[in-house]
Amino acid sequence: MGILIFVLIIAVILIIKKENEKEKARVFRENERLRRELYDEILRYLHLSNISSLIKNTDDTVKVKSRQTLENYDDIKYLKEHDDCIDKIKQVTMTRKDVKNILEDFLKENEFKERPQYNNVAIDLRRLLNIATGYRVKVVYITSAGNRKGEKLLNFSESRIKEIEEHPEWLMTKAEYNKLLKEEAKKELENKKHEYYEKVNSIIDFANDSKDKLIVKARSKKLDELIQQLFDRTINSIQKIKQNDSEEWYMLENFIINIETQVRKIVDDDKKISEYYASDDFAKIKETCNSLNLSRKEFNEYIDEKAQSISKLFGTRVVRNETQHEDTYNYIRAYKKSITPFTAEVSSNVFGSAENNPINYIIKYFYPNKSQYKEQIQKLKILIEELETLKEAKVIIDNYKKDYEQYIQNVPAYVLENDEDGFYSRLGLAIIDEAILNVEYKFTYTSDGGMAQRSFTVPMNEENIIELVNALESKLSIEALAKEQRAMMTSKLRMFIKERDKFTCCQCGNSTSAEPNLLLEVDHIIPIAKGGLTQEDNLQTLCWKCNRSKGAKIIS
Repeated sequence: MGILIFVLIIAVILIIKKENEKEKARVFRENERLRRELYDEILRYLHLSNISSLIKNTDDTVKVKSRQTLENYDDIKYLKEHDDCIDKIKQVTMTRKDVKNILEDFLKENEFKERPQYNNVAIDLRRLLNIATGYRVKVVYITSAGNRKGEKLLNFSESRIKEIEEHPEWLMTKAEYNKLLKEEAKKELENKKHEYYEKVNSIIDFANDSKDKLIVKARSKKLDELIQQLFDRTINSIQKIKQNDSEEWYMLENFIINIETQVRKIVDDDKKISEYYASDDFAKIKETCNSLNLSRKEFNEYIDEKAQSISKLFGTRVVRNETQHEDTYNYIRAYKKSITPFTAEVSSNVFGSAENNPINYIIKYFYPNKSQYKEQIQKLKILIEELETLKEAKVIIDNYKKDYEQYIQNVPAYVLENDEDGFYSRLGLAIIDEAILNVEYKFTYTSDGGMAQRSFTVPMNEENIIELVNALESKLSIEALAKEQRAMMTSKLRMFIKERDKFTCCQCGNSTSAEPNLLLEVDHIIPIAKGGLTQEDNLQTLCWKCNRSKGAKIIS
């Protein structure tokens, strides 16, 4: 009886134990389900549902056949054997770095911490953190019989990959490395060249943007000269330098800096002058000088008329913008320089011939139409007279400037130093531009590559104009020539007529003895346009007022 009871007790205990084990198994399965569900939910929340493909214990396995090979095998050998996988390794490493950052941020603070099974899930996530770095390669030593005798793990961390990339020679043969050095030196040289091209371009852009805004227009010529120097010295020089460490770079940079400094100074000085002309100080001076200007208003208008008439005699003085861009490699941006229409760009042979016989080549390039010779000869003869009148008027204007001295004591020095003519012109005094008095023809030659540039000018002074007139007359027919054979109003003849008339106006009687700054002109009694000749009995001295009232001598 006692044995039966004992057996029954044992049976009950076993049944209870079995039921407990079943309950534990059920609870474990339920917890595991909840853990898995929470784990999957968190991964979805973090957009890492594919984490098993992103993070692995090993990314590749390499089998070797000896222990020595296993011991010597490293990341460099792996990359040499897998020369196309560096980008893949970098991508995997960067992806795992991003995953690690996401997991670390999540584990610090999140909304899932109070959920059942969170602690277990956090353990799983931390386990992932431990392997969420780099790219791992397992190297295994397996004998010929198939026995595994050893292994080791290579880990390509972000810092190690960066180190390897900084030393490409580690993965190359000596020949490959030398080739790489040459390519890198070539690339570095090209980058340096483009760096210097950009320095040049920045100056050209600045000059292009600033040029049309200049108040002192005469400074445009200096700007053109500086940019021309920049073109001449840099365009081909940059391309010819063959070494990164050449001293020529240092000299070239100093030159560019010097040009930029001068260009910016021109613009800055001009800005200061512009600001002064807009100031109350200048307005006060202008108002103070108003009565002085009114007394010379008619004279100023007459001088302006004379200055404008030169263009009608000589040709249309239109300044045109011409794109200057001689860079064979098209790295330098274009610069618009101002040139007069009296410039002929010729070949090397023509340039040499023009230097030896300039007058004939002036006729060839600037007086191509023989049917216009008669009219042009007549204009050139009058041009001599008008230029001489303006030269004398310029002396008188310089004398007039002295009358303003009492009113301009406080004018900034930089204004008169850089824009004296502009200053007096704004006060109302007639100003004769030196460019009007110094008309010239120019011949230029530029080689195909822009390496060689030469030019020379022929000034249209009295001597050269007379020679030009004689050359044009020699090309006329005998009949046409007879009609054009008139003496010219030379400076010697002008002085003779003035002395003959005792520097006195033959019409009003005013003279330089009575008015020292009186502008006297020699007038054709019978105008040239009506057949009058340039000879003593047809010439008289007139003051500018009487000559103006008589009528312009200009042939339009």
